[in-house]
Amino acid sequence: MNIKTKPRYIKAKEYLLEKIRQMQPGNNQLEPENLLTTKLGMSRETIRKAMSDLIHEGVVSRWHGKGNFGHPDVINLPMRMDINSDFRRILENAGYNVSTVRTEHSVCTPDEDMLKRMPEAADKLVVSFGQLFYADGNLAIQCQVDLLEEIVIKKPSAGLYTENINEFLREYCKTERNHTTAWLKAGMQPQISEQFGLDPATPLLEWEEVYYDIYNQKLGYVKIFFHPEIMDLSLILKF
Repeated sequence: MNIKTKPRYIKAKEYLLEKIRQMQPGNNQLEPENLLTTKLGMSRETIRKAMSDLIHEGVVSRWHGKGNFGHPDVINLPMRMDINSDFRRILENAGYNVSTVRTEHSVCTPDEDMLKRMPEAADKLVVSFGQLFYADGNLAIQCQVDLLEEIVIKKPSAGLYTENINEFLREYCKTERNHTTAWLKAGMQPQISEQFGLDPATPLLEWEEVYYDIYNQKLGYVKIFFHPEIMDLSLILKF
């Protein structure tokens, strides 16, 4: 039986993460890469790959002439949106048991919010449906997805689902998302608040997204509402 072993750069990354978790403010400089290659018995390329991953994730900062520095507080941030936009994984990483439900779809014209972000959809139809994310049985995230009908080759069915957005787009639209633009705002949404089991006067964080493919063509628009008592979203901002 062929048992896959972890890539060596993943082992190096795990070693570095464990070292960073133990660091204290003011004493957070990592060992030089040439020392790590000898200590771990790995190539310089392997160490650099592990370090590059951690730099991308904001866990390590590289300062020319000074070295690499670890940031243990970043490792422990819950629900990071700048690295992970998969809501299922965000909730699971926070320790929740997650289930996801898709509502019945409809074919309709774009609403005003979508047209504000995608004015080119004015004369088109969209396939519209909801996606509900439950955390330990409680509604945590509510999404309204509006995809241009012209890209949809198979209408989505209602019920439980497990695929992420790229898997969905590959199956139902024969394409996938390359990147997303997003906007944040807050406001009163009494009906959504009640669905979350909250007082209708509770203000909600609203997240809007437009999906683009590799050709920079817009695929659709998503409006997302978060339960304020469950979703403790965080971002890393670099100076």
